[in-house]
Amino acid sequence: MNRIYLDWNATAPVLPEAREAMVEALSGVPGNASSVHHEGQIARTVVERARRAVAKAVNAPAQAVVLTGGATESNNQVLRHHVRVTDEPFVICTAVEHPSVIEVVRDLEQEGVRCAIWPVDAKGRLDLGWLEAKLDEGATLVSVMWANNEIGNVYPIAEIAELVHDKGATLHVDGTQALGRIPVDFNGADIDYMTLSFHKMGGPKGIGAIVLREGIKIEAILAGGHQERGRRPGTENVPAAAGLVGAMAALGEQGDAWREALQRKRALFLEALTEQAPGLELRGDLEHTLPNTLNVAFEGIDGEDFLLAADLEGVSASSGSACTAGSLEPSHVVLAMGFEHDDARRSVRFSFGPATPDEDLMEAARRVGAIVERLSALMV
Repeated sequence: MNRIYLDWNATAPVLPEAREAMVEALSGVPGNASSVHHEGQIARTVVERARRAVAKAVNAPAQAVVLTGGATESNNQVLRHHVRVTDEPFVICTAVEHPSVIEVVRDLEQEGVRCAIWPVDAKGRLDLGWLEAKLDEGATLVSVMWANNEIGNVYPIAEIAELVHDKGATLHVDGTQALGRIPVDFNGADIDYMTLSFHKMGGPKGIGAIVLREGIKIEAILAGGHQERGRRPGTENVPAAAGLVGAMAALGEQGDAWREALQRKRALFLEALTEQAPGLELRGDLEHTLPNTLNVAFEGIDGEDFLLAADLEGVSASSGSACTAGSLEPSHVVLAMGFEHDDARRSVRFSFGPATPDEDLMEAARRVGAIVERLSALMV
């Protein structure tokens, strides 16, 4: 029985272009990118190529890109930097943010910082009127993800940016799930801070970025090094930077084709799922969604029970963010949409990539149907 991997929103298989570049760097680039000798300067070249590659991919100047260890680190740095340098900070984030944002905001609130959580409706949508009222109350930073990792909702970032800036506040956008799946235009959307990880779209794990609007500064949250112009200390991850160059090259060459393939595959998979599991419940905003993500629920079936059965049948899926895996609590995203505890526990997320074969999606739908039928029979 072949295994079918449908958990790309947790992490994606590494692109061949990224893997080959990393292997080459591991074997051929021994230097520290901060060293002045020949080997160090070769390593420095790799890091700077990665910076330029990210900038080109998101339409930003290269000097705006700070390389980090991932989006979790980047999110922490942006939020805590803002609080550190702002008089009377007032931080807002949505109720469906990644844990690396919403948990930081809750920590800041415990530390005495004024904070507010932007609610969503039953489809996970945001009310801009609510945000406008909070901005009128003096909000200084708004943190909102471009695309949600659990339900797939895509949010109107350019519209939010216009509202935030009209009120004199600052906008932070976590673009991790959007990159490689929908167009990401940093300058076009008028974002102040954008944070990224690259392993969701086939880049290497262990490298991320903060992208800064011109004139915006950010301070390091750690001490002990001058790297990244003093904004992120620590020895640069040269093999990951090399892999990032390869991944961004693949995105530039194939991004449009990836998006078209994902849209077609989503329609194919959804049709097959609906046929194999009648009564399927779809969750999220189906009109504004990522082309690779489906959040579903099966009547009367607990999500964890389903996932364990699916794993035994060779289908890998999830019930929410990999950063909260192992928790007995249901997804905070689905709870924020107004679902009761037991109802929220029924949520299952399927996410795939442009390289997922059509036949795998069809076979996964068949296996899902059989699992639902078997688990439903046990409940009778």
